[in-house]
Amino acid sequence: MLKAQLILTLMVVGLPVGSAAQSGSAGVQDPQQKLVLSCFHDVLDGEKIELVDNMFQPNCELHFGSSDVKGIAEVHGMVERIKTTYSSLATEVHDIFESRDRVVVRVTHRATGGGMLRSRMGTYDIKGKTISWDAIVIFQLKNGKIVEEWINRDELGALLTAGILKPN
Repeated sequence: MLKAQLILTLMVVGLPVGSAAQSGSAGVQDPQQKLVLSCFHDVLDGEKIELVDNMFQPNCELHFGSSDVKGIAEVHGMVERIKTTYSSLATEVHDIFESRDRVVVRVTHRATGGGMLRSRMGTYDIKGKTISWDAIVIFQLKNGKIVEEWINRDELGALLTAGILKPN
């Protein structure tokens, strides 16, 4: 129901909308959506860091809650940190929407800890722990590459699923 309301609202205000909900790239024909899905499944989950240069603009910016990643070199560094933070990572894509140069994705990440997790709430050893979190990411693309991202992730949920924090 909520998805239908969102699509109807976007159509009423005149934004072109494309959407799909899946955990892979099957059925997605749009190049922008394919690129975004490849970023999750190939680069983050599959650790194919060599794809970064073809996916991101040289002057790209990724905005997290408390920090930014700027430029290709910092994206490479972020992917390398992910490889050491998690011994395994899998992304489930629930929704993907597109409007002009933006792609919005709602995902759940599931991982096994491989090292230290850095968050706005501190740094924690998650080695061997099962962890999951939800996120909504907005991608802006230019000339077929990611130029900017805004990442909103449930860090509290991640710490709860890892057993680092306990619910009352």
